[in-house]
Amino acid sequence: MFKYLLPIIFPSWRFFSSIGPSPRIEVGFVADKNSEPQEWLPFRALPQSINFPLGLQRLFHNPLWNERLYINTCAEHLFEGHSEFREREIGQRLVVAVLNREIVADDEFHYLVFRIRALESETGQVRDEVVFISKPFALVDIGGAQ
Repeated sequence: MFKYLLPIIFPSWRFFSSIGPSPRIEVGFVADKNSEPQEWLPFRALPQSINFPLGLQRLFHNPLWNERLYINTCAEHLFEGHSEFREREIGQRLVVAVLNREIVADDEFHYLVFRIRALESETGQVRDEVVFISKPFALVDIGGAQ
């Protein structure tokens, strides 16, 4: 009986075959579709520290973190190959973040572009490369955003 309870108490993490690249999403703004962003801003960068009450609150209610996990999953799928659906999902959620003033863009910009950087550790060195740059997304109300 005890041998059946042991895996519940001490779960095995052997289902991870390896640790893959970690996506980092950055946002840039342009005035027209043919321009390239001059500056890239991190999207929902991780905080340096979280105090205990906030950590406890986030344990039970953290919708922004859940959305960030979903966006990272979409980004990981873009590592494997282009998907119009995944690109559109990330782009629309970033536009909503701009419309909700989570990300602040100057009024001169009319489009948002995002890029995905892949961070990967190889033999003690961290490799950081841009693996995807999106098409421009218009900064207009996309239905449901307020």
